[in-house]
Amino acid sequence: MYRVLAVTIFWIAAWVLPALSQAAQPAIPPPPDDPPPVLSVPKDYKYDSRGRRDPFVNPVPKPVSATPAAPAVRPPGLKGVLIAEATIAGVVTSREPSMNVVIINAPAGKTYFARIGDELYDGSVKEIRLDTITFALNSPPDTSAPREVVRKVRPAPGER
Repeated sequence: MYRVLAVTIFWIAAWVLPALSQAAQPAIPPPPDDPPPVLSVPKDYKYDSRGRRDPFVNPVPKPVSATPAAPAVRPPGLKGVLIAEATIAGVVTSREPSMNVVIINAPAGKTYFARIGDELYDGSVKEIRLDTITFALNSPPDTSAPREVVRKVRPAPGER
């Protein structure tokens, strides 16, 4: 008899306790569809300066960059490499100066061989020596003196 009573209590507890625990949990409200933006400003809002500057506007304007921006599409090969992007990997010299060759590493792992007079995007190779390479920059027609850039084959620490 005690066994029948224990089984009955067990089955009642198995059916009633889960129903009671579900009823005790509070209902979770659904999340809102579109929350407002964090830093929203009303449409008709205007900053009233009252003689003061706007704290969100930079008082010092950014300087206009003096270097000309390179176009998005450059010619292929050595003619598409900027002098600033080129790294000197080595020099092959000869007794005949016209046979000297400079090895130039360009971005994207490209390597080019250049001689005196070969054109880069913004200049040309002017002189090749054992320890330095001289590039002549393309200058606008209104300047009288052409600019030159001298790059070392093995720059010292801190030099570029």
